[in-house]
Amino acid sequence: MSIELTLSGFIDLLLRGGTFGILMLVIIRLARKPEFGSVCITGILFGITGLVEIVLNAPPVLMMLTPAGVVVLAFQQLHFITLWWFIRALFDDRFRWRLTCFWPIAVALPLIAGASFAPVDLQWWFTLALVLLNSSLLVLIIHGALRNRDSDLVNERRSFSLALAFSVPPFTLFVFVTSLMSIDAPLDSGLCLVYSAVYFVLALGFSYWLTSLKEGLFQRTGNGSVAAVGRGDLSAADRLELDRVVKAMDGGLYLEPGLTIGGLADILHVPEHRLRRLINGGLGYRNFAAFVNDYRIDEAKRRLSDPEMAREQIIQHAFGLGYASLAPFNRAFRERVGVSPTEFREAALSRMAAE
Repeated sequence: MSIELTLSGFIDLLLRGGTFGILMLVIIRLARKPEFGSVCITGILFGITGLVEIVLNAPPVLMMLTPAGVVVLAFQQLHFITLWWFIRALFDDRFRWRLTCFWPIAVALPLIAGASFAPVDLQWWFTLALVLLNSSLLVLIIHGALRNRDSDLVNERRSFSLALAFSVPPFTLFVFVTSLMSIDAPLDSGLCLVYSAVYFVLALGFSYWLTSLKEGLFQRTGNGSVAAVGRGDLSAADRLELDRVVKAMDGGLYLEPGLTIGGLADILHVPEHRLRRLINGGLGYRNFAAFVNDYRIDEAKRRLSDPEMAREQIIQHAFGLGYASLAPFNRAFRERVGVSPTEFREAALSRMAAE
């Protein structure tokens, strides 16, 4: 089979080659990170599936693949799922691999098979189900990128979340849907060229952002923090201001219901952007909620161990500690202590009774 190389085809080839090289560089950089964790793993998976998709979507490859539909469809779907994993790991400091991470694969496999091999009158329904699945993933991706943005203390991650949420996921969904619409025929060469150009720009922007990141972005600890910068590395004015923050929190400000980084900045008369930098750089916290929860859970442990408060309901403690309901208190307590508040109190009071 002879393939004629037109000007648009030549440009498309150059763009795909550039994107391929950029993604390879990103993958190598992530693989060499000393703090190799979930962010690096999901980023590498997203990059690898992106490499495969770039190759499979090239017009010459589409012409040679027979049948093209199921192969291209499967890798495009996997690329979308790995994007969801990457967003979760990047913006959720407590991301862990669980069985629930793999539900999109379990749902997508039969839908891909149905869209490719089912009788013609049924293929449309499987195709629609795939579009709905990926639309749901798109919503989850955008929600995951923006959910904790207000309390995020990592400035690089905050600035990246908006650009990422409203560029890569919608474009990926658009490519997926248009590929579904032309599952039995090669994509138009002009559309392929547009894909290549956008892929190149997105890959270039992502690689630029990645190379400018602080190493702390890839570090994880149990409480959502990273190793704090020594206070000696802060200016004298910063140290004094940080002492004001710590004294205010030690004085019980963390008990304020619905306390936000903006609210704390207003109370202390400190610009919000500087307060984020102080808590992140001076105390090592990546998320304001983790900073507040550490204070609240320490106080919760004290109250739950107090015999004089043994008859108080757990929900009373939750409200008294500034939580809006019982569920977030239970979740935060279990994440930091390893047991529920009820179990902790029972064990603490049992020890006292035995003594």
